[in-house]
Amino acid sequence: MKDKIRIVFAVFSLGMLGLMIWRIAGGVWTPLNWGMFAVAATCCLLIFKNFVYVFNYSYGLCVALNSALIWFVLPSTATALMAAVGFTYGVRLFLFTWVRMHSESYSEKYEGIRQADSYVPKPVKVSLWVQCTLLHTFHLMGLWFVAGKAVISVPVLIGIFAMLAGTLIEALADAQKQTAKSRDSTALVADGLFARWRHPNYAGEILFHAGIIIAGLASVTDMAGAVVVVIAPLYIILLMISEAARMDGVHTEKYGETDEYRRYRANSGSLIPRLF
Repeated sequence: MKDKIRIVFAVFSLGMLGLMIWRIAGGVWTPLNWGMFAVAATCCLLIFKNFVYVFNYSYGLCVALNSALIWFVLPSTATALMAAVGFTYGVRLFLFTWVRMHSESYSEKYEGIRQADSYVPKPVKVSLWVQCTLLHTFHLMGLWFVAGKAVISVPVLIGIFAMLAGTLIEALADAQKQTAKSRDSTALVADGLFARWRHPNYAGEILFHAGIIIAGLASVTDMAGAVVVVIAPLYIILLMISEAARMDGVHTEKYGETDEYRRYRANSGSLIPRLF
């Protein structure tokens, strides 16, 4: 599964590079787009400190800073609403990651991450830096299109609401999981949101990115713009689906022999809660 999602990431990165070159050549790559690129490239430099940082710290920083940048350059009510959710999402993710990285329950895993980083060759880090810079540049293109049109339509509001709901679900799930892991770092989290929902954190992430797509598509006028809006959020949605499947495998291997886990699997959904 990991190898497949890496291949998918490489394909999507090539697609984003092609879109960027095409838009530059067509004269539709704006100074604000260059600003978004600069923010992404700068934030992603954290990969040279530790390769894992680009997937959490850099990610949160890029979402927060580019949300603020787009609002600052193209202010409107529509921009403010969507950018506020994006900024909140990014800051929340950055702070949560900081707290988790420095928690006692995460110390053993963090040490493993530090050791793993020492084995990642510099050329691989450079390649990841380029790919993640492209990903984070295109990540909020939906917000950029909404800001450019500056119209609050029903689909835009639905997209913003989905982003907000995803942010709240993910925040609550992360908090509940971190609390449970602080009590017992080896225990399966199966209460709170997790009681009937094995991966509410990933589901919240998917909902957030679905909201970006919905709001962005409501503000484009052609198929090319639609591709620009969809490409980065769609990759992250596919990544979350892949991670949910991977974690189900990890948990089955770790807890699968117990009756308690078998009952839990039978009574819970992966990315959609099993309420009945």
